[in-house]
Amino acid sequence: MDNCIAEHIIKHPDDCSLLFVKNGEQLLSVHEHVNRPLASIYKLIILLAYIDQCKKGNIHPDDQIHFNQLKKYWIHWIDPNFLKWYGRLKNEKKIKKDCVALKEVVKGMLEYSCNTNTDYLLATLGIEAVNEQLKKYHIANHDPVIPICTSVLVSIRDAAIDHTPISLGKIARESFESMVGGKRIDGLDLNLLNDFDYDMQCRWSDLLPHASVHTYRDILKQLHALQKDTKDLQDVMHWFGQLKTYKEYTGGMKLGYTPKVFNAALYMQDTSGNEYQLVYFLNHLTTDQRQTFEVASNDFNLQLLKNPAFVDQLKNQIAHVSIC
Repeated sequence: MDNCIAEHIIKHPDDCSLLFVKNGEQLLSVHEHVNRPLASIYKLIILLAYIDQCKKGNIHPDDQIHFNQLKKYWIHWIDPNFLKWYGRLKNEKKIKKDCVALKEVVKGMLEYSCNTNTDYLLATLGIEAVNEQLKKYHIANHDPVIPICTSVLVSIRDAAIDHTPISLGKIARESFESMVGGKRIDGLDLNLLNDFDYDMQCRWSDLLPHASVHTYRDILKQLHALQKDTKDLQDVMHWFGQLKTYKEYTGGMKLGYTPKVFNAALYMQDTSGNEYQLVYFLNHLTTDQRQTFEVASNDFNLQLLKNPAFVDQLKNQIAHVSIC
């Protein structure tokens, strides 16, 4: 097939999950119930918590956040995109007195996948309040959300311990809450990052929260329903509508990747009113594959959205693969 992601799914189905739905009809499915590492896809749960607290009046999208507050969570090695996001805001003159609106912080988490913004939002919204969204929306078989910075540091410090996503996540959350409270955690310091080589990054990747594409299809349905009448969500997903590639669609998208993972989750509506959810998780990649798939993902997405023959061809090629 004329797309490297499609070819990879056909050749390596055991390392892939895919679910493509149009108007409620499941068109493609590969291992839809297999839990895999989420990478930054789980930031969509933080988005749900942000919307929830905006509706309750606990926070406001236009609340001004000083960059000194954000920089408390910034570790350049873990979040190189933070500077790109900051530069974009500066060019667009959205920074006033070294402050930025809270909705821009959320948008930076989604569009630039800023880990700094993620940890700031977890501290501001509260980790427990974020994970409550899993119960509120009846999201089953999803590991609890964790902070980025302490999950990295704990995974390196505890390299000799046989952690699971649950056990590492528990320690990472406890450590994060202590650090937010101003306490130092024994053995957790930035010098650990000197050992964060490719193998350690892959180990950390495997210990990130897990869920299935089936679960994230349900989450996308919730977001799609919310977007129709929720200005707070429309504001932070506005960046998606500016992508020329998807000019015929409204909706939202989140990518997630580590050196060995490339994931995507999209919810869309076209000009004819057709609704789509597309989720795919690709694991055990080489760094070159991951980078190639990142470039090829828009073409893959649009082929599925626009080309029924492409969908049928891929469906025929994966017909032998279990959908469980």
